[in-house]
Amino acid sequence: MRKTIKQQHWSQSHVIPVFQLAAPAHNQEFIVLEGDTRDALLFGPGRSPSSYLPGDCGTVVIHANHHFVFLQNIVLNDQIILSDQMGMEYQYCVLDVSIIDLDKDQIEITDTDELKLVTPWPFDGFTRENTLRYVVTARKYETYQN
Repeated sequence: MRKTIKQQHWSQSHVIPVFQLAAPAHNQEFIVLEGDTRDALLFGPGRSPSSYLPGDCGTVVIHANHHFVFLQNIVLNDQIILSDQMGMEYQYCVLDVSIIDLDKDQIEITDTDELKLVTPWPFDGFTRENTLRYVVTARKYETYQN
């Protein structure tokens, strides 16, 4: 007997869109949801509630699973743009790419105007047991240029 899994529709979810993320060089656009729970990440990238919002002075952390496969092609100085619902646009420049093990390291949240995009590593290796994360760090342009 085959077990049927009921898919939850977006309208039945408890996730809230908070801003849009664009990576122009990679022709990618996403709606970022509030929260990084497993349920939220089924629908799209999610902002970690323990991180800052783009208009604040601090690290914005956005998690995603298969949505961020394009990060394997990201290069230093690529532009990432966050746009909020009030029409504000925040531009970031990629400064670093790293791989961390969540069993040994944490994703650092500081008072620096930066963005961290986080996805499982390897890109096709998403499992609940996998603790490796690919982390792209980008600095807000006005902060980066000073």
